[in-house]
Amino acid sequence: MLYAVQRYAATRPWARRVGQLYTQAVQAEAVQQEGMALVARELERAAQVYPAASARIATEQRLADAYGQFCRHGRVMAQLDSGLMQALEHTRLPANMPERLSLPANAFYLHAGEQGGAFVMHLPDSRAVALLLLAADFSLPGRDWLAQGEQSLALLVNYPGELAAPMATVAPEWHALLAMVLGGLAVMTQPKLEMVCGWEEAAPAELVALASHPTCVKSRKKGRSQLLQAGFQEVSYCRMAGVADTGTAFASQGYWRRQALNDAQGGSRLVWVMPR
Repeated sequence: MLYAVQRYAATRPWARRVGQLYTQAVQAEAVQQEGMALVARELERAAQVYPAASARIATEQRLADAYGQFCRHGRVMAQLDSGLMQALEHTRLPANMPERLSLPANAFYLHAGEQGGAFVMHLPDSRAVALLLLAADFSLPGRDWLAQGEQSLALLVNYPGELAAPMATVAPEWHALLAMVLGGLAVMTQPKLEMVCGWEEAAPAELVALASHPTCVKSRKKGRSQLLQAGFQEVSYCRMAGVADTGTAFASQGYWRRQALNDAQGGSRLVWVMPR
């Protein structure tokens, strides 16, 4: 499984129930408490065999809440195109977050290639984004997640707050992933960004073709149902025209600049000057 969110759903015995709770409930706070209690009970039972499991309760509760929010808001998985990631790696982070965010959902999973990924949860009332970063080796096959610690990092990023603060508070091994996630959120504000919906690359071509049948609605429903039953997910691929192909050597570093807005709300927006 390429995506950490898929591996989470496959390894945690409470994942399906948590997804159902968050999807069906109306009261967000009540369902959060119910989900947290469910995880705590399961891990307390597991601690009879794995004593270290009891120390994992808080971490697993954060993961369960992030996964529940992901399910509640449509199970949106966004993936940065490889060329886009390479260009962002050669771009200096902006000094501040964007003043206005343009996200595919209020909660979604953002895949950042070999670096890992992150659950992204937008808190518009607080003008903040809650991030839960997951390392690339999160719950890989053969890994005993109950016995071994899983690498994840939770942090809150305010907008348009300065980005030097969150970068300074995290350990160096998280810098590359955090920079890519923050760069990804910034690039989502760009008018040229395209989010192309498709199935993950590992999905069988014949089922993808069936799910994309140009004329038959029944065939599309059948193909989509079979893909979902097999564990494959629809993915929003983030692409941008004008971004160099993977493998390009850049002569100059990219950067972000601010441009004043003349609309009723005023303020400014970030403009990406791509690496060349």
